[in-house]
Parts: sequence; structure tokens; C-alpha cells
Amino acid sequence: MPNWLYRGVNCLLIGTLGAGLLASPPAQAFVEVKQHVMRCSATFPCPRELQNRVNFWIDVYSRWDSQDAVLHDALTPHRVYKVIEGRACGRKGNTPFIKNQKKRIAGELHNLARQLERRYPVKSAYGKHLLKLFPERSSAELRRAAGNIRCQSGNRDGFQAALRRFGTYGPLVRRVLKDARLPTDIQYLPFVESSYNPKAYSRVGAAGLWQIMPATGRTLGLELNATVDERLDPEAASWAAARYLKEARKTLTVAALAKNTRVSDSAISPFVITSYNYGVNGMRRAIKKLGPDYIRVLNQHRSSKFQIAVKNFYSGFLAARHVARNAKRFFGDIKPGRPLTYRTLILKRSVSIARIQNVFGLTEAQLKSLNPALTRFVWHGWRFIPHGYRLRLPPRTGGWANQVARLRMMPSETRQTGALEYTVRKGDTACGIAAAFRTECTELIALNGLGNKALIRVGQKLQVPPTGRARSTVAQRGAYVVRPGDSVCAVARRFGTDCDDLLAANDLHRGSVLAVGSKLVIPGTLKRPPGGRYTVGKGDSVCSIASRHGIGCDLLLTANGLAKGDLIFPGQTLTIPGAPGSVAAPVKKPAAPAVPRTSIRYTVVPGDSACRIAARFEVSCRQLISDNALGTDAVIRPGQILQLAGVPTVLARAVAAAVPKPSVKLPVAPATATLDQGTGDSGGSQIADKKTPAPEALATTKISPLDQPIDLSIQTAGVNGETVYRINIEPEETLGHYSDWLRLGGVKKLRDLNGYDTTRVLATGDALLLPVSGPDKQHAFERRRQEYHRVLVEEFKENFDVTGTTAYTVEAGDSLWVLAREFELPIWVITRFNPALRTTPPRAGEILKIPRIRSRKG
Repeated sequence: MPNWLYRGVNCLLIGTLGAGLLASPPAQAFVEVKQHVMRCSATFPCPRELQNRVNFWIDVYSRWDSQDAVLHDALTPHRVYKVIEGRACGRKGNTPFIKNQKKRIAGELHNLARQLERRYPVKSAYGKHLLKLFPERSSAELRRAAGNIRCQSGNRDGFQAALRRFGTYGPLVRRVLKDARLPTDIQYLPFVESSYNPKAYSRVGAAGLWQIMPATGRTLGLELNATVDERLDPEAASWAAARYLKEARKTLTVAALAKNTRVSDSAISPFVITSYNYGVNGMRRAIKKLGPDYIRVLNQHRSSKFQIAVKNFYSGFLAARHVARNAKRFFGDIKPGRPLTYRTLILKRSVSIARIQNVFGLTEAQLKSLNPALTRFVWHGWRFIPHGYRLRLPPRTGGWANQVARLRMMPSETRQTGALEYTVRKGDTACGIAAAFRTECTELIALNGLGNKALIRVGQKLQVPPTGRARSTVAQRGAYVVRPGDSVCAVARRFGTDCDDLLAANDLHRGSVLAVGSKLVIPGTLKRPPGGRYTVGKGDSVCSIASRHGIGCDLLLTANGLAKGDLIFPGQTLTIPGAPGSVAAPVKKPAAPAVPRTSIRYTVVPGDSACRIAARFEVSCRQLISDNALGTDAVIRPGQILQLAGVPTVLARAVAAAVPKPSVKLPVAPATATLDQGTGDSGGSQIADKKTPAPEALATTKISPLDQPIDLSIQTAGVNGETVYRINIEPEETLGHYSDWLRLGGVKKLRDLNGYDTTRVLATGDALLLPVSGPDKQHAFERRRQEYHRVLVEEFKENFDVTGTTAYTVEAGDSLWVLAREFELPIWVITRFNPALRTTPPRAGEILKIPRIRSRKG
């Protein structure tokens, strides 16, 4: 083919392809960001280099609705390729339609790059539009841009709603900022964070007007427990945000002056605002590396967390300030909400919400609108409003003096204990109710005959079983970072484990040299010191209880007048020999003949660990690990088949009899398969034998991983005559939480005990020693810890439904934080669906279950 003909055909093909790819109406395809003239201030400057970026966000807030998809360049936001009305982006712009649109635009950019390289004239209208967005006419830039197309939904309708809420909460925020001596313009930050919605709850667990994470809330002085979540209180959260911003400015000013002694307060402001999204330590490191030049940091700072949302945060703040200041120009007349007003009553003692409604003659809706910090546990009558709470009441002519006097004259209330009847309310789940009353979900389900899906309905009356289940003391595996001067056996003594066990778990020997900074796996071998009394729970056997308390099986049998083969039952109390005052039962039975044993196959279920299985079947944990070649970490996975040798024949037969036919494999004993993950202090069954659910019923009950109990109890050990208390760190926990739950009044004791300095960052699964002073402190800690995590679950379920799970294969470099960011989920949700991640980091090649969630609020 002649060259002139080849070139002609090629041009025709390119032109035709471009026309076919971009067949959208011209009104949608040819969109340019408007130019806006802003009125800036010395406190929060508007750098010229940010003008186009700010223009883009002004249009997002004022021009395009939430159902409009804006396809633009991720690194240069004002470079808008296309706006598609009525087709929202979806999560991360990943709907099939949006993906297809991105491919089309990428193809057009590549075509345009080829035209420029071959010096072909650009004749299509859309091609000319694209060239205006790339004035340098760089084919390399076009090709780069083709891989960085991002979808941003508009927010015009959301911003209008935010302006109405601004009328309600803006005066309160301004008052707090004034009292805190902070710039008034900070009042526009909640537009970016939550659209001024005090009920906002993000996919990653940030809540309230200022979108505060659970762990951050504690560092800012906010309470989050079974009765109160102050992140949802506009006033308390505003004070917390003010504390953060004041401290951030102080920290970043010191960092900036160290690099440039002539830096101005104005130059530090963009860093302060950005730190609210990125973190003050991240901004401090950026300043230390690149100096207090915000534009330089924006363009040159590299970090896995310094991504698009962070880079646009200050620009979004400036845009929100401009739109809110000029609301009438953008939206016309908007009727703002009425300013929030209330009277505050500090409660002198705890009180039920029902009594408050009765005394003050107020509806639940009236009280809820003024007291959003109170949790479902209070509104549903599961807990009292705590003493010291600042109860908000609506303004009233004549005040509330008579009602307050009446309230204070009334006798104190007491919560009902033992079995009770509960009427289901909107939003309740069977497991949520069980957790609120500190009882087992499966017991509540079986007692009320709820079926394998545990469905309940509003108005239904449920019988709630009493509490009393014994705590689990099986230790989770943890990790320890080696410090100068450490030896293996010294670390083992510190964590109450055997030196040889620690060596074996880490593939070391007695002569091994520890490298400072390396991590040691702490095996879960801690046991409760001997002594005391124990209430039998479902699935317990005499020998598993003995193993848990670090004593011999025969010794426990003798102490309780039992012979081998005698049955024990849930609710029965056993004496644990070894405690002061514990006396062995006077009746002694002759020793039984040797127990016949056999071998079985066992299918691993979620929540299992090698040693937990071994204890359940009364075999050696080390032998189980060796027989199944599990390695030093003893990692097992749900569905894996294990060979168990030496299982008592009676126990094997009992398990086999409980297996639903016609299964040919021998699974876990249904009565204990998924119930062995204790809830710490949620109490055990005192239900009579005739009400004890059949193993088959328990095995088939479908309980969401969010509702499955996890063991949050303190693990204990006797070391050199002293008791050692240890836990494994869970997501969203801080040293401040532990201090609160132990009532320490500060974190110094925790830091000293664990050898932590102020820069130490807690990691999920790490072991932590606790300065516990006795059983009462221990039990109170476990209860508060359990309720903290239960509130996280209940709040998440109030806002999101889990629609299923997606299998994900872990890649090199993945961490819990990376996974949480990628899938926009709280870390604790991911660990609930993948229990092994509570104690071990994700490993390349491992397959995880990632929940898919859907907002319940549309």
C-alpha cells in the first residue's frame, strides 16, 4: 500500500475510533472548571499555585450534584475530561459504567498522544478540547494522564443540606472556637469532614461532626463506652477538635522554626489543616524533610499515606469556606436550621432513660436530638445514663427546677439481674441483645427458638438467659520486639511462658543471639494461677479445665470427689486446688482403669488454635503440632483437616454421635466448635439441662463474624510467686484506654511496666503487660474492654449492612493498615472476619475474607 494511502486510512481510523469512543452529548463532554475569585485572609492564605485546585472543589460543592460523575485527572484535579449527569461514581469510582467511561477516555488520550507524535492534525472537537487541558502538548504527559483518571461525585445537594445544618450547629462551633482562641474560619472544616452532620459515620469508623476515629477520640479526651460516645456530641467533639488543632499548631510551629526561623503563622496554617486528615506526625516529618513550604511538600513529599485525599484537603477547606461565605450567590435563598439551644443538667447518679422521660415529660425523640452521644445501650434500656453525664434538656418557660428536684428525691434504681424478658426494638439483633445483657448469643437463640438465622422482629418478647459463664484464660499469641540486653529466657520469664516453648516458637536454640529490633513470637501458654472456684461452661471437660489452670487432671478429680469418666455439666462449680482456703472434697474414689484412646480426624473451624483443639480433645498440643507438621507458628486455617492421636474413645464417640448425618468426616464437636471464643466477662449459662440447646442447633446457627464473641479477657500466669497479667492489643485500643479501664489516672505505669517510651506505637496482636492489682480490677477491666468493642460493633451495624464477602489474596507489602485503606473498612472489622489477623500480620499468599458493606442510610 502506498505511504500516502496508508496515512490516509490511518487518520480515518483514528478519527472514527475517537468519534465512536466519545459519543456522549457535547454538553456533557465539553466541561471546563470555572474561575472563581476568592477573598482570602492572612490566617488561611490562598496560594496562587492552589487556585485551579480550589476552583475544582468549588465546582464540586456548588455546581454538580451527588448523582453526577466528574471524570478528571487525579494529580491535576481541575483537568476535567467529562461530566456525566445522573451516574454517580460509586465507591472509588468502580461501577462497571464508570470503569468503561475511564477506558474510553484513556483510549482517546492515547490516540491523541499518537496524533501528536506523528504530527497529525487534531480535527475532532473533543480532541481540541483535550489539547486545551494539555497546553504543553506533551505525548508523555497524555499517556501518564491516561492511567490517572479519577471519578469524583458532585456534592451540590449535600452542601445545601450542610448549609441548613450549619445554621443549627455553626453557632455552637463558633462559640467553642472563640473560647479556645482559635480562628473563626475553622468553622468551615466540618463542611469537608461531615457536611456538618453530627450523625455522620464513615466506612472506616470515623464518627460525628468532626469525623473522629475511636482511638483518636480517646487521645482527645472523649469518652466511648457502653453508655456514651462523645464523638457524636457536637459540643464535646468540637472541643476535642479544638484541642487537636491547638496542639497541632504548637507541634508544627516548633518543627517549622527548626527549619526556618522566619516562618510566619500564615505559612503554617495549611499544614495544620492538612494534619487533621493526615496526622500531625506525618506533617511534622514532611516539614522536617522539605521545610515549611506547603507547595513544595504537596509536590515532593512521598508517603504511602500522603495520597489524593490528603493533597486535596486544604484546597477543599478553602473551597468550602468560599462556597459557605457566598451561599446565596451559589444556591439562592436557603433557610438555615434553628440554632441548637438547650439547658444542661449534670446527673448526680446514674438513671434510666425511662425515668428521665417520665419525670420531664419528654419523648425519646426530643431527648435523642439533644443527647446524640448516648448509645443504643441506653435508649434500649440496657444501661443507665451514667452519673456525671451532662444531660441536655430543651429550653422551657419557667425552667425545670421542679422536675430536677423530683428526680433527686427519687430512690436510686437498680438493674434487674438473672433471667428476664426483653421486648425487641428497631435495630436490635439477637447477638446485640445477648452482648448487652452479657450472656451467650447462642444460648439466647436456642432458648427462644429463633432458628438458624436468628431472626427477630420488632415487638417480639425474648427470654434473656442469666449471666455467669467463666472467663477463658487461653492466651493469644503475641509479638515482642527485642531490646538491648534481652535474652530469650528473660523475655520468657517476663511473659510467663516456658523458655523452651519460646525458643521452639521462634526456631531458636539456647545459644541463639537475639538481634535488637527483631520480633519474637510469644506462644500462648499462659495459664491462670491455681486455686479458687470455677463454674463449668459448655464444652468443658475436667482435663481441659485442669490444663487451663495449670494443674493435673487427677488432682482436679480428687479435689472434687470425681472419678475418671464422671460427667460434669454447665453451671456446676468445681474447686480448683492450690488456693488458700480451698479444701479437697473428703470423698475419694478409686482410680479408674487406663482410659482407652483412639485417633480421629478434625476439621478446623474459625477461631480455633492448635492448643485449644488439643485441650478440647485431651491430647498434647506439642504432639498435635508435630503430627500435623504445623511448624513453629502452629498456623491452622478453617477447613484444614488435622490428625489427632490419643483421643479418649468415650470423647471421640460422643463427638461422632453429635455429627449430623450423613457426613463422613469428623468435624469439631458442635457444642464447642464456635463457642470456644470467650467474651471475657459476658457470663455463662445457668440454664437447666432441659433447656440446653442440642449440639446440632448450635452448630447450624448462622452468627455474623461481627457478632461472634472474641476473647478479650486478661491472661494470667504465676511467675516466681507473683501473678503476671497480659493481653494482646486489639485494633482501636490505646494506652489511654487501658489506663481508663484500670482507673490508673495516666499511662506512666503502663509505659514503665512495658519499657515503652513516648514514641512507641501500639500494633495489633502485640503483647502488653498490665499493672493489675487484683481480681476486682481485672474483672472491671475486662467488662469495660468488652463493652467498648461491643459499642464499635453496634454503631457499625447501625450504619452498614454486610452483604457478603470477597476473597482476597494477600500481596507482599500488605499490612492491616494497607488493607483497611484499600477496602475502606475499619481494621477491627477485617480482623473479625479473619480472626488469625488479631495476633499475626497478614502473610503474602494468605486468602482473606473481605466483607462487602452497604450503607443503611442510602
